[in-house]
Amino acid sequence: MVALIFGVVTINLPDVALSSGKDMDEFWRIFDERLELCHKALQARYQRMSIITSDAAPLLWQNGAFARLDKGENIKPLLHGGYCTISLGYAGLYECVKYMTGESHTQEGEPKEFGLAVMQHLNDACAKWKAEEDIDYSVYGTPIESTTYKFAKCLKNRFGEVEGITDR
Repeated sequence: MVALIFGVVTINLPDVALSSGKDMDEFWRIFDERLELCHKALQARYQRMSIITSDAAPLLWQNGAFARLDKGENIKPLLHGGYCTISLGYAGLYECVKYMTGESHTQEGEPKEFGLAVMQHLNDACAKWKAEEDIDYSVYGTPIESTTYKFAKCLKNRFGEVEGITDR
């Protein structure tokens, strides 16, 4: 079964890394702070979706594209139990690991272990939220083609030119 994705919020990993100043304890503290901010944004998306009725998009919710609900029926029950998923996106794993360790996440040893720890932390956050809320949270490598320039420009403005991170 393919789950319906009803929202994505993306965490900018290079921003977390650059904000930490290469201090690992500070990195994890900022990472958790930003994850909580993402979680609040995802909860806001859920709250907005939970008041929608099938009449908002009959083709999707009444005529079988996503479900066959009655007119006026609320879609909220479909947001639980695995029918739908809401995603925590991430961007910039390479730059994050490169800044924090000096090497690519594909390098054996500390860089690879750190990259895997970052990904595990994302997965653990989603698993925790899912257990608490019965909403399927998933980790999603955000395809940010339209956002890449904006992220890069903002990082360069905040942190200056950092070789291999904000210089491209």
